[in-house]
Amino acid sequence: MKAVGRQGSATAGKLNGDPDRRPSYPGELRAKHATMSSKIWVKVAMAIAYFLCVSVAAFILVIYYVFFWTPDDPRNATSTELPNRTDCAPRLG
Repeated sequence: MKAVGRQGSATAGKLNGDPDRRPSYPGELRAKHATMSSKIWVKVAMAIAYFLCVSVAAFILVIYYVFFWTPDDPRNATSTELPNRTDCAPRLG
């Protein structure tokens, strides 16, 4: 009966702050730190990839607008086009 009481208190008393707690193996800690550092590198790599994708898209747009895009000249409008009026029509009544 005495062994059962010990066994129950031994499992219940081994909390994080208990001095009788068995120490962790270095392999477990090494594996834990390896997974944590790999997670950090994955996050950093994803942030860099996102930054590069956005920057490349912006660079392509700059090249297009600087070298290829020609804005429409409003002075060369044909007579079939309606004028761009910003005034509102007068109200009747």
